Amino acid sequence: MSTFVLEGLRPWVIQRVSAVYIALFLLYLLYSAVTAHSVDFDTWRGWLFQPLNSVSMALFVLAILFHAWIGMRDVVLDYVHNIMLRILVLALIIGTLLGSGLWAFRALLLTVTG
Repeated sequence: MSTFVLEGLRPWVIQRVSAVYIALFLLYLLYSAVTAHSVDFDTWRGWLFQPLNSVSMALFVLAILFHAWIGMRDVVLDYVHNIMLRILVLALIIGTLLGSGLWAFRALLLTVTG
C-alpha cells in the first residue's frame, strides 16, 4: 500500500472510531444521569470518582479532541486555499483544541482529586 492511502485512511478510521466511542459514552452518561437518585455536584463527583468513569471521561475528551481536529482540518484543507491563511487557521484551531483539552483535564483532575 502506498503512503498516500495510509495517510487518508488513518484519519478516516480515527474519526469513525471516535464517533462511535462518543455516541456510546453519551448514551452511558445519559443512562447514568437518568438512573441517578439525584443530579447534583456531589453525585456527579462521586460518579466521576469511580476509576472506570473517570478513565472513560478522559477517553471521551480525547475522542472529542481528535474528532474535532480531523473534521476541522479537513474543512480547512478543502476550503481555505491561501497557504498563509490556512496555516493561521490551523494554528488557531490547534491552540483552541489544546487549550480546551488542558482545561477539561484540569477540571477532571480537580473533580477526582479534591
